[in-house]
This record gives sequence, C-alpha cells and structure tokens, in this order.
Amino acid sequence: AMVCAQRGYTFVAVMAGSFSIERRKVMRMLGAKVIQTPAHLGGIGMVKKAEELAQQHGWLLARQFETDANAAIHRLTTGPEILAAFQHHGKSLDYWVTGWGTGGTFAGAGSAIKAGSPRTKIILSEPQAAPLIQSGLPQERKEVLGVFGAPAAGHPEWKPHPIQ
Repeated sequence: AMVCAQRGYTFVAVMAGSFSIERRKVMRMLGAKVIQTPAHLGGIGMVKKAEELAQQHGWLLARQFETDANAAIHRLTTGPEILAAFQHHGKSLDYWVTGWGTGGTFAGAGSAIKAGSPRTKIILSEPQAAPLIQSGLPQERKEVLGVFGAPAAGHPEWKPHPIQ
C-alpha cells in the first residue's frame, strides 16, 4: 500500500473480517481500497475473493503466500538489517523469534541471519490453534468454500515450551 501510494497506483487489499481494525485503517490511510471478506471464511475466503477480483478486473495479484520474491526481499533487507543492528551495538544475536504469517520473513530473514551468524538460534512462534510447522503431523482441517485450510482444533502434539 505504501509503495502504491508513493507511485500513484491504485491498491486494493482483500482482508478477512478477522483482521484488526487498525490494519484496515492503516491501509485506508495509505489510500488503499479495503474489501473485507467474512471472518468465518478465514484466509481461504480472502484469497478466493482476491483471485476472483483479479480475474474480473485484470488486476495484478501479488500472491504473497506463493511468490519467492517474498522471502528474497527479506533475505536481502530484513535479515541483514537485524544483523547490522546487533553488530552496530557490539552485541551477539543469540535467538531470533518470529511468527509464521506468509513464511517470507521466517524463510528470508532467517536464512540471512543464519548465514551471517551461524550460532543464532531461529525460533518460529505459532498460535496454539493453528500450528503449521511444529510437529509435522497431519491435522484435521476446517473446510471452507471447498478448500481445507485452518486447523479444526489445536494440534494434538502441541506442548508449550516457554523461553525464559
């Protein structure tokens, strides 16, 4: 939205109704048109609506969940910026904790951090009700619009491991 605002491009963001009001406000503040999909349809409903609109109007669909450019930009920017901040202050980066989201920050910045600081432990944080990576065990998924997406319940193998 920020780049589109700067360059004068129209930007349409399709967001699930479960996304925060603050996120929608920021997008609108940057000039984006925000289209909300019902919260109960989750991310699948959001993506399906975005695909439908892109096809109807001939819009570019960025596909942030699927494009290699997502991780690549974090590998080139976010990861090196984090390392540089620690180096600037003469500190070592022992642990880097991140959420999953689209996976771009984790994959891109994580690989850059690991390459620049091999001893750094990379920690992936996931919500209890929606762990995608943790155990590798298959989970029952909710069916939404004919597609199985978010976990139907908390993962059976989830065991909290607080970092203190």
